[in-house]
Amino acid sequence: MRGRATLAGTATALGVAAAAAILIATGALRIVQRPIGDLMLRVAAQQPPPHPKRAPEVAVVALDPYSLRAFPDWPWPRSRHAELVRRLDKAGARAIAFDIDFSTARRGDRAFARAIADARSVVLAAAEQQQEVSAGSLAMASLPVPELTRAAAGVASVNVQIDPDGLVRRAGRATLINGAWVPALAETALAVALREPVVSRPRERFEIDYRRSQPPFPVISAAHVLDGSFDPLQVTGRIVLVGATAAELQDLWASPLGRARPGVEIQALAVRTLAAERAGAGVLRSAGIGVEMLVAGVVSLLAVLLAAGARWQRLAGLGGLAAATTVGSFGLLVGTGLRIDPLVPLLVIAAHYALGLEVVRHRFGRRLAQREMSLATLFQVGQASARSDGTSTLEIALALLGDVVRANGVALFRMTPDGVLDAQPLEWCRDAQGGVGDPETAAQTLWDRRVRIFEGGRPGSEGPGGLAVYTPLFAGESPVGVLVVERVGHEPLEDVQLRTIATVGTQLALSAHNVRLLQSLRETFEASVEAVASAIEARDGYTEMHCRRIAAFSVLMATRLGLAPEQVEAIRLGALLHDVGKIGIRDNVLLKRGRLTALEREDMERHPDIGRRIVESIPGISQVTVDCIRHHHEWWDGSGYPHGLSGDQIPLGARLVAIVDVWDALSTARLYKDAYPQLTVRLILQKSSGAQFDPELVELFLRILDEEGEELVPLFESAQ
Repeated sequence: MRGRATLAGTATALGVAAAAAILIATGALRIVQRPIGDLMLRVAAQQPPPHPKRAPEVAVVALDPYSLRAFPDWPWPRSRHAELVRRLDKAGARAIAFDIDFSTARRGDRAFARAIADARSVVLAAAEQQQEVSAGSLAMASLPVPELTRAAAGVASVNVQIDPDGLVRRAGRATLINGAWVPALAETALAVALREPVVSRPRERFEIDYRRSQPPFPVISAAHVLDGSFDPLQVTGRIVLVGATAAELQDLWASPLGRARPGVEIQALAVRTLAAERAGAGVLRSAGIGVEMLVAGVVSLLAVLLAAGARWQRLAGLGGLAAATTVGSFGLLVGTGLRIDPLVPLLVIAAHYALGLEVVRHRFGRRLAQREMSLATLFQVGQASARSDGTSTLEIALALLGDVVRANGVALFRMTPDGVLDAQPLEWCRDAQGGVGDPETAAQTLWDRRVRIFEGGRPGSEGPGGLAVYTPLFAGESPVGVLVVERVGHEPLEDVQLRTIATVGTQLALSAHNVRLLQSLRETFEASVEAVASAIEARDGYTEMHCRRIAAFSVLMATRLGLAPEQVEAIRLGALLHDVGKIGIRDNVLLKRGRLTALEREDMERHPDIGRRIVESIPGISQVTVDCIRHHHEWWDGSGYPHGLSGDQIPLGARLVAIVDVWDALSTARLYKDAYPQLTVRLILQKSSGAQFDPELVELFLRILDEEGEELVPLFESAQ
């Protein structure tokens, strides 16, 4: 028997490890692993590793808002950049690296080149970007003009890798630009500072060690360098990176640290990373697939060993293993920079716990069979429950439990996100009368953390006799709810029925906990959508609340129309992301202040289809959301774009978003115009009714402004 149990345990361990290996190899959990890894990285950044003493440090000279106000003639003449180089070189900078585009020849290039040559430590930036064209995408190279290239100590790539979720986590050691491999800016600047030859390492990438964001490096305004009011000691002996930090220069990138960072600061962190690596210090790096599979296999074997024994021993063993796995993963990240994702090992532990529950359920099934409970009857109950339209998994479980223990009613009181027991439970009643369980008794049961059995009467019921069982439900140490089983008759519950209630209660606790986790994932998804909306607004120069106002007004209109909640939510997401396609529009078109040419307008009118292609790839995205993004520039009379739809051919959500979008654009100040008075805005909307907009929806929108204007004032004022 012992040999058979050992063989079964080994087979279970190998099976779970194989499933974990598939998850690791396919990257199926990457969408969840990335935010978990970012959270661990943010915590680790609070305990940064020391910078090696023999490694050069960095400083940033920022083209910040103060510098742009002090010298408003951007792009600056090259003579001003030459003065920057001379002053930084005189202050003792070991290397000066520009994260600025010098690909266009300008007056003053000769003087700038002379200053670069005199310093002998200047690195210039190169980049390659993908531009969308009618035939696909086109690689656009940006290289310094030859005169500056010949004078520089090196030309380096400032390209970084953007992950699918929009965050910058790594960079290449070299980038293929215009058919040649160009070393990364961090590699080149470090080599120049150390007076070493620059080595190009194609196709190699490194993780930017965001743990090393502390202590902060000096950030000096370029204007202070130019007027000589800076402290030279802030740059002496350092690698100095010169680049934009002002938001209007559109060089902001999302980072794992939770906020957008200027590209020059990310490049400075890359220099710190490679300097620490060159000095032999531990830097951020991910464990390979082989290592992660090995860890999952070891955890699976340990879980089999710890899952043996009594229930409390199994819980303690697997809980301790989960804690050790999490703490060990975080400890390696803080101490050595090695990233080993804890999610898959924790799922392995959860799988062994679930398999242990399945064994318990199987044994219990055999006991029920011994008491002549027909599997056919259980199947019929399950089928009857499944045929109930809209019945959730929890309600099916309640119905099955009620039938097995011959109860008259079963209820599940669940915890709300605020930590309060919901007084409106999920119910199953044999006679469909409802009113199972007493909320106050349920709350007391959860507080006591023990099962309470009432015989001779049911709490909260005016009927005579009967019995009730109140079972508190927990997921780990977190309270989930209370399970109530009531019986009208005086027949007591048998031991096997009490064990059934306990077993099903445990399963219900896990199910209810999973529902709460799904709600949390939904909230995370919505926060990510709002972050994307903020990125769109920042790039297009809109006010900070533009997309949120449009979403709020669109929801108001959709609710007034009596649309279903899921349609209202889909329209809200569509409003938040309506201009996501502008990410693919060139800056010289998107940010142009004057009238667009015909070709530029044609380029701008591609953004709805670009946005559609972006959001269609998101799993589970609603077609209503996609339609809002794709068709919010269609006109009621058919003269809009991109497809010239008219009338009711235009999806309802897109018609709503179109009206609110134009109202907001007219009501708020932009870079190229002042805000219109509200009376003027209303007249424009009324004049466009029946031509650009659905007349009925315009009437509804203006009615909402009249009826709920006071509540909408804060939204409007935030736009000023």
